Amino acid sequence: MRPWIAYGLLFLGAAGLSGLTVLNELNPHDEGLMLQAAARIADGQLPYRDFWWNYGPGQPLLLAGLQELFGLSLLPWRVLRVLLDAGVATLAFGLARRAKAGTPVALLAWLAAALAMASPTLPSPVPAATALALGAVLVARGSPVAAGVLAGLALAFRIDLGLAAVLGAAVSSAERDERAALRAVASAAVAAAIALGPWVLAGGAGRFWDQTIGFAANLQDLQRLPLPGAWDGGVDPGRILDFYAPYVLFAGVLLWVVEAARRRPSPTELGALPLVVAGVLYLLARADEFHRIPLAAVLPALLAAAVWRARAASRAFAVVLAVPLVLLALNGLDRLRIDLFTGPPKQRVDLPVADGVRAPTREARDLVALRREVGRLVPPAQPVFVANPRHDRVRVGDPLLYVLLERPNPTRYDVMQPGVVTTEQAQREMVADLESVRPEVVIRWVSPVADQREDNGSSRSTGIRILDDYIARFYRRARRIGDFLVLQRR
Repeated sequence: MRPWIAYGLLFLGAAGLSGLTVLNELNPHDEGLMLQAAARIADGQLPYRDFWWNYGPGQPLLLAGLQELFGLSLLPWRVLRVLLDAGVATLAFGLARRAKAGTPVALLAWLAAALAMASPTLPSPVPAATALALGAVLVARGSPVAAGVLAGLALAFRIDLGLAAVLGAAVSSAERDERAALRAVASAAVAAAIALGPWVLAGGAGRFWDQTIGFAANLQDLQRLPLPGAWDGGVDPGRILDFYAPYVLFAGVLLWVVEAARRRPSPTELGALPLVVAGVLYLLARADEFHRIPLAAVLPALLAAAVWRARAASRAFAVVLAVPLVLLALNGLDRLRIDLFTGPPKQRVDLPVADGVRAPTREARDLVALRREVGRLVPPAQPVFVANPRHDRVRVGDPLLYVLLERPNPTRYDVMQPGVVTTEQAQREMVADLESVRPEVVIRWVSPVADQREDNGSSRSTGIRILDDYIARFYRRARRIGDFLVLQRR
């Protein structure tokens, strides 16, 4: 079979796996953040200056382009995500084969990467950054300049993965000679300047630094989730494996390091190693299913290469190396099974922007009723404000409501995160904006998810209730619809 046919089939297979759940579920926080940012950019607003934004501009700019082409909808980003997922899995297979892994274990690496990307489905910048980073490592030997360009573009999506991509492109290019590595770094710098520079300058370099690097350095700890402790959920192999999946990933990294110390790894593996390190740091920042993705997408390719390399000297050690690879694939299959066949019954969300996306029946009906109630109280296109249960202590918010209701946010804060909207400065800004616009309706998202306590700084109150006091003073309860409390201006 010709290589391009084989890779095409792998791409289609991975797209099929990712597409199985493409219409399942709404994600109030992460999906809302990205689509709200895209809507703001499409409306002419600038990240960092006009709205608070703690990521690179790449993902919302890409989604804003989709919105301009297809209109406001939940569907285009999901189709894009399927394509990116499939691309990452196919590139992981290519990485394994470039690192001299045999076809059987390379296919296992492809499956593990495809399943890792397929669930959970979010419009985060991670898939795009991971695809660009893997592409940079793979093309570096043939074209250091192209590798640098891909790595530089990755910086516009996620700075941490982008920096790892630049280093990986340089290491992979050095297989040719030192000048090739320098060309990769130089082209990455140029690409990053073109992709990031205008947004940083327009939004303000100081604001960009504070909201991205400053957020990661000073506020990320407020959301850090520790590594799993003792399991107390009964005998359920699938849930146990998912609970301890971070340790499976770390064990895989350690085993690869042991094998690399025994026999020198290929330049391709060394080029991918910075991506592994970035994935480990990303997972340590918050040990949940969303933060496993970068490491779970790249590590299988390195493990496949190590398994194939070790089998000649020690079949027993090759089997040990294969264990985390198999466990990652099994965990991905089980997560896909859960997404498809468990949970409450779902139905289509009957809203114009949903375009066939399904949610649990009660949630879908509540959203339709909420849109109808807001339409009764507020003229079309006029703003509403979506509030948390309280703002001295927050975990996540529901900015997706702005998208579903097709209403603008009168403040510059879509991000409801600890250390951001829990500060006096942010709350005074928000109150000033609300008093200036005086939206007729405030919607409190009173879901248990919003008020859930985690084992980190988000569970501590800052004692700052300026925004809550303002809402209590100027808004009265009109109606409760499921997890949404509709408040009308007094």
